[in-house]
Amino acid sequence: MLDTRSTPAVNAHPKVEALPALTSLRFFAAAYVVAFHYTPYFFPQASASSIVSLGYSGVTFFFLLSGFILAYNYRDADLSQPFARSLFYRARFARVYPVFLLALMIHVPWFLAWVTKQPMPLKALMASGAILAPLGIHAWVPGAACSLDCPSWSVSVELFFYALFPILLPLVLRNPKQIALVTLAFWAAVVALATLVWQASSGGVSLIAPEEGGIRPVLIAEFVKYFPLLHLPEFLAGLLLFVAWRSVPLSTPLLTVAAFCFGALIVTFARFVPEPVLHNGFTVLAWAPLILACAALRRGPLCSAPLVFLGKISFALYLLHIPIFAILNTADKVVLHGMLAAHPWLGIAANSAVSLVAASLVHLLVEEPVRRRIMRGARPAAGRPMPVSQAGA
Repeated sequence: MLDTRSTPAVNAHPKVEALPALTSLRFFAAAYVVAFHYTPYFFPQASASSIVSLGYSGVTFFFLLSGFILAYNYRDADLSQPFARSLFYRARFARVYPVFLLALMIHVPWFLAWVTKQPMPLKALMASGAILAPLGIHAWVPGAACSLDCPSWSVSVELFFYALFPILLPLVLRNPKQIALVTLAFWAAVVALATLVWQASSGGVSLIAPEEGGIRPVLIAEFVKYFPLLHLPEFLAGLLLFVAWRSVPLSTPLLTVAAFCFGALIVTFARFVPEPVLHNGFTVLAWAPLILACAALRRGPLCSAPLVFLGKISFALYLLHIPIFAILNTADKVVLHGMLAAHPWLGIAANSAVSLVAASLVHLLVEEPVRRRIMRGARPAAGRPMPVSQAGA
């Protein structure tokens, strides 16, 4: 029997140069999402048009970056080969599932308490999240998508991307212009349809906070926000972004300015853009040049060890900040007599600090050790090299 404790982990793809600034950038995107979730609770009167109110767009950044990084890492791997493909899926499972499952487990008590308070049929749909979420398919079912540790919906969407990646990458590398046109047309069609459905059915409530409208707007909003197929253009845009980065040399300062300008325009005119358009990919206009600019960096603050470490814990931070909030909110009510709620800056600071500590510990003690152990179990047949595509040979 193979002793996986003494064997090195298998690399899932040919070795590539690290992109440290993009790793660091993940932390800021995760922090943006955390601020978006915490602010309405501690500062319920905050302006709906503020920068923080667009914090959900951090998930668009993650979908875009996921496509870019996967294309960068696997551009020379031949994923048509069964072993290379199985190794890819094993690596993706090892990367996301341990922390994903841990976050779900931590949130279960609050999930159960929340489900019991809901009317039917929402109660049944939410309860199904107990089965669907650990399987990674809850984003396909409105009502279940946001029931058990709400940020986990995006992992369900990522799993859908991973399933398609071995098919999509060769298509994008061979025919980037055609795929770009198809992606743009598909995105325009789905956001137009989502906008029409939402405007006809929402009763005037916000897509981000539809609860005031009742069960129907809640379920429609969950479909618009979380359904995996509606986010596929964001992932495809990431694959195409890699092709553009590899093919066309661009000025880092110019890209930085473009990212800032597009971001400022989006924040300024957000109230005039339909919510489904904003939520489902429009902010790629700002995120894409920022990713391209940071991909070229090899020195500077974003490449420093502390920020790179924060980037490495960003996945754990993203998944744990809601369970941490649930724990501290319960402690605040039971033990602290509402002190954190009464002092919002203290509440945000406490939740953020505990989330960072928890994310660091989970990354060091769970995420990385379990990932390495899973990858040690992957062994090619004797003498079989890592399959490499002809384009990269």
